[in-house]
Amino acid sequence: MSMAHAKLPPDLGTTDLRAAGTVFRNRSFVLLWIAQVLSQLGGNMLLAALMAVVVEETGSNTLNAVLILTFLVPAVVFSAIAGVLVERSDARQIMLVSNAARAGLTLLFLVVGANVAVILVVNLLISTVTAFFAPAELTSIPRLVERRHLLGANSVFVVTINGAFAVGFGFLGPLLLTAFGVETVYVVVAVMFGLAALAILPLPAVPPEKEAPIRGVEAVGALTAVWGQLQEGIRYVRTHRRVAWSLAYLGYSASLIGILGALGPGFATDILRLRPQDFFYVMGPAGLGAVIGIVLLNSVGRGLPKRLVIDVALLGMTITLLGLAAIRPLVTLLGPAIHPIEAGVPELSIFLSVIALVSVVAAVAGIEYALIAIPAQTSLQEELPVDVRGRIFGILNTLLSVASFVPVIVAPIAADLLNIAWPGAGIPVVLVMLAGATLYAGGRSWRDNARAGLHSRMLPDEADEPDAFGE
Repeated sequence: MSMAHAKLPPDLGTTDLRAAGTVFRNRSFVLLWIAQVLSQLGGNMLLAALMAVVVEETGSNTLNAVLILTFLVPAVVFSAIAGVLVERSDARQIMLVSNAARAGLTLLFLVVGANVAVILVVNLLISTVTAFFAPAELTSIPRLVERRHLLGANSVFVVTINGAFAVGFGFLGPLLLTAFGVETVYVVVAVMFGLAALAILPLPAVPPEKEAPIRGVEAVGALTAVWGQLQEGIRYVRTHRRVAWSLAYLGYSASLIGILGALGPGFATDILRLRPQDFFYVMGPAGLGAVIGIVLLNSVGRGLPKRLVIDVALLGMTITLLGLAAIRPLVTLLGPAIHPIEAGVPELSIFLSVIALVSVVAAVAGIEYALIAIPAQTSLQEELPVDVRGRIFGILNTLLSVASFVPVIVAPIAADLLNIAWPGAGIPVVLVMLAGATLYAGGRSWRDNARAGLHSRMLPDEADEPDAFGE
């Protein structure tokens, strides 16, 4: 979530890990990668901490969604201006200043305390700085790595983004929050941003691609160009059905993780009867599940058609969401039968608790998320022609970000409104509605893909890519 969407160079449109090992012999790339790991982990850990603070102070799922939007919106709004600046500046300096600025701004949260309005403003500033860091980082890769090693470099880059979200947001952030408190998270994240800046220091200069000074008219022109490219991206999607489906899968997975993130702290209080910061018991297993899903795709999933994997995961996600919605009433209903077992064998009580059941279901949800998002992302990259991949892929990512805003806002608002009429029913009902939408989308996708024969065979370009799931 903390990743700003930026336009990828044409060579960076794949996630095949087979060539990844060579790039780690490149000292400059290793330093850049270390900076990426630290900044990505830090940004996702910060998101987890701030979400818990907002819900604890306000009890509002809606404000939590607004917080998530302060992470996402600057990536879209400032992408054009950031691109103009990166083209005419030393990318190394931009990355250095960006990480140092984020370290300083993160320490401001220690002063802000629990003032939610100021938290939103400070976080918006951090996300704006990140919107400039991301394209500078992307631009640096082809200028610091030999062309023949770009495939491996990009593979590592994409894997790190996915892994950092699962580990930072799903595990480390909530774990530190639960064990040591929010102030510790702020300090650790600030230190991580500072270390990321230090990793950038030894890098050689990454000179600008254009020497002309930046003019206001060029920034306006860049915004106009982005609008034109957005229209081009929409036209492309309309005329290429496979790309449209891949984008839909990505949009679903992005919206799902955003919704679950926005509802996570509320789920901890309403369903688990814990503190908002204890949503670690949901997101931690989900993050672990996502990693397990990646391992499964790279081990046993290579020979399976991507569309079959996605459709099975979509239908499985329907059951998983219903399970999350039904856990509290199910445990209450089965309580009389469970209590004698717990009394007879106390050691089993931990495995029969609501937290244990939620953790298992959340881990399954994480696996299913990986089985949807990673094949969809790989398919999208494979289906876009090389000559337009860099331009169109970046624009489609922007469209994807904008599309995911709506459900991330609507779902928490719906939960809050339902809680007014039926206290405690908001999140379960929203999860049931999300399960219904998933069932409809999964059923339609299954029908279309089965008719096209995509469940029994690979796409034409998959036959030559046995590691197509490489993520």
